[in-house]
Amino acid sequence: MNVLFRLVLAWLALAWSGSAAAADAEVLLEFRDDAVLAELRLPLRDLATALGRPLPASPLPVRGRLHTELARYLGARIDPVTDDGRHWSVELADMRVAVDAVPRVLVAHAVLTPPAGASPRRFVLGYDAIARELPGHATRLAIRSDWDGGVLAGHPATVALLDAPRGRVALDRADGGGWRGWLAACRLGVRQAAEAGRYLLLLLVLALPAAARSPALLARIGAAFALGQALALLAGAPGWFRLPAGVPDALAAGALMLAAVHGLRPLFAGRETWYATGCGLLHGMAAAGTVGALDLDGWQLAAAIVAFAAGCALAQAALLGAVLALVAAAALFMRRRAVWHPAKR
Repeated sequence: MNVLFRLVLAWLALAWSGSAAAADAEVLLEFRDDAVLAELRLPLRDLATALGRPLPASPLPVRGRLHTELARYLGARIDPVTDDGRHWSVELADMRVAVDAVPRVLVAHAVLTPPAGASPRRFVLGYDAIARELPGHATRLAIRSDWDGGVLAGHPATVALLDAPRGRVALDRADGGGWRGWLAACRLGVRQAAEAGRYLLLLLVLALPAAARSPALLARIGAAFALGQALALLAGAPGWFRLPAGVPDALAAGALMLAAVHGLRPLFAGRETWYATGCGLLHGMAAAGTVGALDLDGWQLAAAIVAFAAGCALAQAALLGAVLALVAAAALFMRRRAVWHPAKR
């Protein structure tokens, strides 16, 4: 019994120490064509202990002498170097306190720029903010965005846990290509369309009567819906035009009711493709924030919009294919039933 009690205590101690070592601090990297952007998230209490002075918990941006002091401190603890030992330049930008995080954290952004001729995708990162003063303090290093590596914002990929003074980790993202980012955005589009139940139901209500009338009409409705959502993504994802949150869903609910009534008593006969285009616009506006949150720009944003739209269209095409197969199977069953009944008599 005594041995069992000791084992339980040991297990509790290990569990507590593991939770205590969980990383509240993070370094999130975003790989760009010629630089690496880093977001540093440091627990305010631990940072104050490391600096040996209290820090204000105001959510306002950090400016003035405090910004200079923190930039000097963090700049001395971020040390990216090339394989041959050349140091990168580190520029600390904006800083603020995130009051929505528990515990509260200081969020700082830095731009890491490689020396001339060095690849921004291969380097050794030295980082020991807080850990130099508080050994054992853990910081999670993760890749938040890497288009060529197929990592998109919103799903950071953990690389290492830094918990030692002068801690270093080698990063090599050389093996990649633009197709990885395109494929990741396409998968995101498929997942978003599959989870957008209201819009799938809207498309389904439009598709069922169209499939019963003509496969060609079904194809036109699917193409019109995809065109509408692609146009809305092109306008909404870069932030050029967006509807307030909740408005597309509310409009889609009304459109769903009209489509259901149209299935019973035609309201816009002959104009189904235009109606489907409008419904696609609503879905594109609702999904534009997902693409905008990827924090891409330039050609990568354009490629992400195209790939995301293609993924949505693939998921919707699968739905329309299932509807067509279901209607065809029902029609075949009815024909066989009509032939079978007279023979039975």
